[in-house]
Amino acid sequence: MLVRYGWVPLVLWVAACGRADLINKTRYGGKKYVNTCASFKKDVQATLDANNDPATLRVSEYDNSQFHPTFVEPGQFIQANDTLYFRLANDLEYGKYLQQNVAIIVRVDYSVPPSLANMEKDPQGSVGELIITESYYKQNSQPFFVYKIPLGGKKLDGKQVSLYFSVVKLDKKGNIAKVYCDSRQKPFGPADPPCCTSQPWAKVRTGLRAMLPDLPIRDEQYRYEGFTGTLDLIFPIMSTRFDKKELADAILKYVAKYEQMGYMVQGIKVEGYASPDGRISLNQNLSQGRMEAVVKDLREQFVKKSGRDIPMEGIGRGEDWERFGILVKTADFTEEERQQILQIAAQPKHEDEREKDLRKLPFWPKIREKVLPFCRHAMVSFSFSYQPDKMYIERYNAPLPLLAPELYNVATKTFIVSRFRPGMNASQNLNILNILIDTRGNRTPNLLAMRSTYYFALNDLKSAIRDIEAAAALAQNNPVYSIAALAYRTQGVQELSREEAMQMLERYNDLIARAPNDRSLYINRAIIMDYIGWLSGAIADNTKVISEEGRLAVAYNNRGVSLMKVFRLLEAEADFLQAISIDEKLAEAHFNLALLYAYKGYPDKAAQAFERAVALQPAFREELNTNPVFRIVKDNPRFARIAGGS
Repeated sequence: MLVRYGWVPLVLWVAACGRADLINKTRYGGKKYVNTCASFKKDVQATLDANNDPATLRVSEYDNSQFHPTFVEPGQFIQANDTLYFRLANDLEYGKYLQQNVAIIVRVDYSVPPSLANMEKDPQGSVGELIITESYYKQNSQPFFVYKIPLGGKKLDGKQVSLYFSVVKLDKKGNIAKVYCDSRQKPFGPADPPCCTSQPWAKVRTGLRAMLPDLPIRDEQYRYEGFTGTLDLIFPIMSTRFDKKELADAILKYVAKYEQMGYMVQGIKVEGYASPDGRISLNQNLSQGRMEAVVKDLREQFVKKSGRDIPMEGIGRGEDWERFGILVKTADFTEEERQQILQIAAQPKHEDEREKDLRKLPFWPKIREKVLPFCRHAMVSFSFSYQPDKMYIERYNAPLPLLAPELYNVATKTFIVSRFRPGMNASQNLNILNILIDTRGNRTPNLLAMRSTYYFALNDLKSAIRDIEAAAALAQNNPVYSIAALAYRTQGVQELSREEAMQMLERYNDLIARAPNDRSLYINRAIIMDYIGWLSGAIADNTKVISEEGRLAVAYNNRGVSLMKVFRLLEAEADFLQAISIDEKLAEAHFNLALLYAYKGYPDKAAQAFERAVALQPAFREELNTNPVFRIVKDNPRFARIAGGS
């Protein structure tokens, strides 16, 4: 029968006793007992039943890991001082058997689950035997009885332990004179442990972090999709003629420059204006004529010089009262004059009536000199769009003068997007990549792999796998993308079946054989090992990376998880703290430390670590009510605040 303890599952075996031979008749606890092989079998079965609860993780009510190992709780194992210490829940009442030279021999064997038998170097063996006599029991039962079996240098991490009980009679010299029930001959109970989880932490969600390989992701540049450059052409009074050389020079020196940079003119808009002097009907026609004159010259220049017939639109807008107001505010007027002009210009009157009021002002000549000449113009707006590729996000929407240095700065401005790194605004960069890839159609291996790193950081593993596998399909000669896809699937190991996990383990074994220096492969293989219960293998892989590659926070964190599962709590705590010292933003390490402190019964320390984990990764808050380790401490006031989100 399988029994689960603090770090390692336990299988108890006892003997089929044959016929119900009398062992002895005793008085114990004020009662008389007739002990037979059948009654012994019944008592052992009761112990089996009490300890056979594979679905429940026994959480400590208080910490005992730093005390002497004999102070273990019922249902816990500890390896310390090269000795295996353990207690059983609802243990045998040794006192009623161990009289009249009767002893009970407990033999301890170990083995890995069948699914791991071909993976461990030391898959099975015997730890040793403990002969429990009446005197031994009395000497070692205060304050409670603890089994102590020398390990002889063996490590039982992740292995199953079997206990074989034999009832014997000893002679005066302590030798076995008679065997009543010998488990070594006829053990009863199932021959194989239940499948498939092999550690008591199976129901507990720990924070393991997969590591990405060194993906060949280069930074990408993107720019503005386009911009608008304006050219303001001034006309003489009552004229539709303008300085064509000014327009030609602008096209030759500035439009051509931007087109050589890849920003091509896609459309031109011309707006003709007249100054607010003269009748509105005359000025409307004048503004229309100015617009048509500019459009005609633009068509001639673009068709003649480039053979391009660029789409153009034009409109005569009449009198430019908006520019009139702007110029009045900046021209050389007294403040009193300025206010009088602006008050008249803002009156809800017909334009011709407003003009008449302006002409009555004593400083009308000043208006004609400083303002009106600049209202006789045509505004040409060149709309540029980037053509060499689709590596752009949005247009620069504020129009700028074609000749202004600021427009050149816009045209030459490049932005950088790179793979995810801690401290980046993942959501913002992901939005940029979504536009570049999905909206603009830049489905390149580099961009897809880059975006996958953001999905991975945001725990959207489904999207991360989709992108990295798409990158792998586009770059079949680059195996790193396929390795990264395996890493993403490893991060979501809890969603895998055992069969899928075993298949992934085989893939890791094959990859490590071909790339033995890729540290990410060892770290991620250790996650799969941890998931299937091969804890010693997981510890070994992470230890290899730590010893050869130096201070890696992820490796320390993941090794700490495996150490915690084999109840090497002090070592696990040291690993989590080491991981945090290397990368204080590693949320998984804070979360695992909270698990550890909760398991040991330190609610304040657990809450402190949990708060830090939630601050870094809010999704961890959900674990408070669903993760069984927290059931003892979650009523602590500090945990209540975390649950409330305050």
